[in-house]
Amino acid sequence: MSPPEDVRTAYLGRFDEFEAQIVLELLEDAGIYSYAKHEPTNNDHFAYSPLLESDRGVILVDATKVDEARTVITEELPKHLESIRESMDELERGGGGT
Repeated sequence: MSPPEDVRTAYLGRFDEFEAQIVLELLEDAGIYSYAKHEPTNNDHFAYSPLLESDRGVILVDATKVDEARTVITEELPKHLESIRESMDELERGGGGT
């Protein structure tokens, strides 16, 4: 999702890398511009990694939609994480529909 022109961002929160990817997807689905300050897949600046570690998992969103973004995350993130846990538990039990 490209940023709106002249967008101002606000801090949404810090998430672990796994959750951060889900948060970004949920916000994109909700039409809310967001980005991670330090993309886990962007290794172009590995030499600066120790300096960037403090930004790992930080999500910024369109400042005009920060309350909406918090609502989306509060309501949707736990559901997604629970669904993933259930799927992983099923796989560990040898299920998976095969």
